[in-house]
Order: sequence, then structure tokens, then C-alpha cells
Amino acid sequence: MTILVKLIADYAIWLYLLLGLVALLFLRAYLVARRERDNSIFALERESAAGRMAQASIGFLVTVIVIGGVFYTSQTLVDEIPLPEVAPTPTALIVLPPSPTPPPLLPTPTPTGTPRPRPTLLPLETITPTLEIAVGVPANCLNPGVRISEPGTGATVSGVIQIIGSASIPEFSYYKFEFQGNGFGDWTFIQRFDNSINGGILGAWDTRSVPSGDYEFRLIVVDKTGNYPEPCTVLLSVRNE
Repeated sequence: MTILVKLIADYAIWLYLLLGLVALLFLRAYLVARRERDNSIFALERESAAGRMAQASIGFLVTVIVIGGVFYTSQTLVDEIPLPEVAPTPTALIVLPPSPTPPPLLPTPTPTGTPRPRPTLLPLETITPTLEIAVGVPANCLNPGVRISEPGTGATVSGVIQIIGSASIPEFSYYKFEFQGNGFGDWTFIQRFDNSINGGILGAWDTRSVPSGDYEFRLIVVDKTGNYPEPCTVLLSVRNE
């Protein structure tokens, strides 16, 4: 125990630096998780981000407690350790001072001493996703149960956009989003939803996942037999800088 306390006191400054770096890493993990939670659209993503926030908070708190333990050990506990007794030898190799109190192994800090500097926590930049929509022409979708109300066809969009409309047909099973380059390429699946919506928010599309350009975006509503009426398609101009 005595050896461990002395080691902590001798290497206290290095322990402070190491633990400060660990605390910064936990703080950064917390801020990143909070940013993901605030920017999440779906409940599952928010729950996952909240879990990572809790883990980072616990790690940060434990690191701060360890820093306090190192401080207490190096500043207070080390002074309470009794000095080792020197066994008598025929020849005195060390002449002790006449003072009845032997000198301490380490210098004792005074109340007026300058406290050791602690690492400064730098704030992390918070990035907020952009959402820009230029109103286009309403989509020409004949089936009222398969309709995209916003954004309209010809709209210019960027960032994360909300898709508003209806996905409700007889014998409803699910609906999904797909996109492709304007008039060419295969349709790319985005996401599937299992609950029908009649005049509300159908979901979202993060246009930052594709290069700037013109794209066809469509809504497909599938019934329980696997069939679906004509999809509702809009032409969008993605402009991400």
C-alpha cells in the first residue's frame, strides 16, 4: 500500500494528463451522441444516441472521481505514511539531523501554493443539418391513397427533407421510398414503413447521401397480395454545397 501511494505521488502529473485526456474523450463522445440524438428523426435512433450519452456521462464522472483520488493521494495521504525504521548498523552511513522529527520524503504543500493547472475543455462545434425546399408543382398522382404533397415536383432541395402525403390503400401492407437519377439508372431503395398514413408526414430523405443533381423520387404503397397501384413520382433538384 505504501509503495502504491508513493508511486501515485511521484507520477501524479502524468496521471493528471492521462486522466484529463480520457475525460476529454468521454466529453466528446457525449457531445457527439447528443448531436445525433437531436438530429435523429426516428425513435430508435434517438434511444441509441441517448444510451451512448449515458455511457459517456458515467465514464466522464468516473474519470473525474479518479482524478480526485489521485489529488487526495498525492497531496494528503502521502503525508500520513510513517517513515520506514532504519535498522542500526555497526557503521553509520547517514547522519540524521538532531531534530526529533525526521524530514518528510516528499515536500509538504502549503495552503498558499499555486494549484496545478488542469486541462481546459474546448467546446465542440455543433453541426446542424440544413433543410431547404423551394416549392415545386404539386405531383400529378391520380390515386389519393398514393400521394406526395410536399415537396412538389421541380422543387430544389438540400439537407434532410420531410416527405408529406398519404400512403393508405385497401388491404394496406407497407410503403417505401425509392430514387434514381433523372431518367436513368436503377431505382435505389431508401426506407420502408409498415403503418399507413393519410395526410401527414410519411418520412424523410437525407439528400446529403447523394451528389448534387436531378433525381426522381417515388412513393410505392404495397397491399397484402404484393401488388401496388401506380407509384407517385416527383422530380427533385438536389443542391448540396
